[in-house]
Parts: sequence; C-alpha cells; structure tokens
Amino acid sequence: MPTNVNIQNGTDTSLSLDTTVTPTLGSDYWGIDTNTAPGSQQTAILWMDRDSGITDGDTWVFTTSLAFDGVDIQLLESLTGTAMSSDIKIRIVAGAHDSGWSEENTSVEFSGGDGAGYQIDGTFFLNGTYDDVTYSLIAI
Repeated sequence: MPTNVNIQNGTDTSLSLDTTVTPTLGSDYWGIDTNTAPGSQQTAILWMDRDSGITDGDTWVFTTSLAFDGVDIQLLESLTGTAMSSDIKIRIVAGAHDSGWSEENTSVEFSGGDGAGYQIDGTFFLNGTYDDVTYSLIAI
C-alpha cells in the first residue's frame, strides 16, 4: 500500500523538482510522479510503497529539492522498516530553517531573496491504511 506525497503550490511560480532516495530503492517500491509543480494547484510528486521493499530496521530517505525565491528547499520523508510495514517521518528545510524530523504535522517559515515571507506546512492525511503527505507553500 503506498503513501503519496503532494505539493500544494500556493504561489504563481512553477516549481522545478528533483527527487531522490537514499540508499537506492528499486522502482517497484517508489516512483516520481512529476518534476514540475505548477503554481496555484496541488500536484502529486512521488509515491512510496509502505509494505514492500522496506527492510525491517532499515531507513530510506526521500528528498525532493527545489529553489524558490532564491532559497534552496528540501522536502524529506524518512521510512523505517518494521516487522509488518514501515514508520514515516517528515522534515522541511528552507535555507537555514529546519523543522527537524517529525511524526506529526510540521512547518517552517522563511524569507525569500526579495524579503517576502513564506511558509511551508507538512501535513499528514489518512488515505486508506497509510497517511499521505502534502506540503503547502504559501506567502505570509
């Protein structure tokens, strides 16, 4: 059963995304939906299987990198295998601002290169057996 990761881009700017996983994980167990998140809409960016391919006790980190208004941003999910499935945590890094790893909803505020304020929220949503994750980027 998969977890889907989305981005709600609340700006007018299209975002270019680069998603990786470490250590390497076979394409049967995760995939990239898109490398672009258009402005003013929600976009599915990746999925990961929570039941298969995640070895008990091992951890995989999925990283989606992007730049917005002169700030480097990383949206991260950590899956740690358990005997029957996996546990998930999320983390948001925007420039020098870091939410740290969290098993609950989290957010980060940051200033863009032009001085405008922004916020990224990471939110879990129950979708069947596992939570999906949506990151929302908004001006504040």
